[in-house]
Amino acid sequence: MMHEVKVINKQHKIIGISWIGKVTPEDIHEANGKLAELIKPYQSKGFDVLVDMNEITVLFPETQKELVLHQEWLIESGMQRAAVVVSSSIAKMQLKRTAKQSNHETELHFNNQSEALDFLVKTPVR
Repeated sequence: MMHEVKVINKQHKIIGISWIGKVTPEDIHEANGKLAELIKPYQSKGFDVLVDMNEITVLFPETQKELVLHQEWLIESGMQRAAVVVSSSIAKMQLKRTAKQSNHETELHFNNQSEALDFLVKTPVR
């Protein structure tokens, strides 16, 4: 399994997604199935996502295309912001491109999980 999906903070409606290793389009589909269940209680009110991509150095083109659809689906489902932990400069560049393609204007990049979580908790959307 190249991903982990979980609720990180119920009170602040923060869902966590960790991508590990060489993520494939199938991994993204599988994660979406789990996410669909987790976000049900938050869809009408909106939610934030903390994405850990620290282990990702580069995304394959087919995975990147699937990530665009994944982001569009999350936005339609009520995602407000995504705080992304990413260290690879190539992955960062690719993420900026996928965010632009999916019209995801609230993706912010962080160096570690505690910074990202801190930001989401201390600056609530509403």
